[in-house]
Amino acid sequence: MRTTKTLAYLLLFVFMGVNSAFAEDTPVKTLLTDYISAINNLGNGTTKDDVLKLFNNRYKSNTAYVRLSGTITRSSSGTEEVATLLDEIMNDNNYSFRLSLGQILYETQKERAGIIAATVDFESTIDGKLAEKGTMLMNLVATVVNGEWKIVHNNMVRISESKDIGNCVCYLYAKGSTKYVTEVYYPAGVEYGQTFEAFRVTSKDGQRVIKSDAHEFVWDKEGNLSYDGRTIGTTDDSREAIEMALRDLYKESCVQILFN
Repeated sequence: MRTTKTLAYLLLFVFMGVNSAFAEDTPVKTLLTDYISAINNLGNGTTKDDVLKLFNNRYKSNTAYVRLSGTITRSSSGTEEVATLLDEIMNDNNYSFRLSLGQILYETQKERAGIIAATVDFESTIDGKLAEKGTMLMNLVATVVNGEWKIVHNNMVRISESKDIGNCVCYLYAKGSTKYVTEVYYPAGVEYGQTFEAFRVTSKDGQRVIKSDAHEFVWDKEGNLSYDGRTIGTTDDSREAIEMALRDLYKESCVQILFN
């Protein structure tokens, strides 16, 4: 008799587990997965309005962004900022951004509100190269208004974990107008790379050149700066010429270089 009762309880637990596995997603989880799908298909059958209709018009977001360098920036946004970001993604044919749902850490669904905390992995590319890869910890709040569920709030921590292309920083030190030392920081996978290089403006075979230990740029009398037979810019200023040279040398890693 005891064995029969035990078996009955086990069958009940199994039945409950099967029902739970096939239960429908809650409205708040559906909103999160719909948002991820809409972002991934933006411009490919999904419009900006398709994404925006997931948000309540009173939507607010607070974001802490932990960059690869370890610096932290904080920002707040609403639906206007979301719309601007979507326009930027859609208008840049060389840029792509994809999301994937990681782990659901917490979820509660009430009659008129739902909350979900989850990790969402992200990856962006520029011209097919990894611009950034990382994880977002998202805490979404959804409410129902006039029978429709909308995202009304999001507290998010965005953590950058890897990037091969992005913004770079260069410290440029000059000695007169002919000698320069550069210190460039650039994305390199899970950390930033650092390169020191010395340049000098000199002449070779009667022609003005800019040289380092590894590179040589031809700088003609008209101000045209050339490298490997390619004209990369025109200037009469030696510092500007060095900056042009660095932009060309680091074009595979740097979307832009901030000079200090």
